[in-house]
Amino acid sequence: MKEKHSENGLMPMLFKGACLVLVGLLTLVGLVGLILPIIPGILFLFLAAMLLAKVSSRFDALLHKNENMRTWRRRWDTTSALPLLQRVKLSFLLVARAVVNGVEATVNSLKNANSSS
Repeated sequence: MKEKHSENGLMPMLFKGACLVLVGLLTLVGLVGLILPIIPGILFLFLAAMLLAKVSSRFDALLHKNENMRTWRRRWDTTSALPLLQRVKLSFLLVARAVVNGVEATVNSLKNANSSS
């Protein structure tokens, strides 16, 4: 990823700061998603990790050591052949499907709890 360099070097710092804020938000939503079955927590944590890997070379090296993350990153990189608009649509569809699966699991568990009572 190429960074734009300004005369005073603020653009890369502002970009990194904005990315870190977004990583924090994605991590928070991901942690809430691990507790609530409606929100796909793993997906948000993965997105936070990928964004943080773009900002931090040390974190990128740490992710590269993990076998599972290498597999996930390989899958993620195969979508780079898609145009940006299709990648965004695919991401929204995956999140929507994960939310629907979470809602279905919650409804099924509530039905099971009510039928056993």
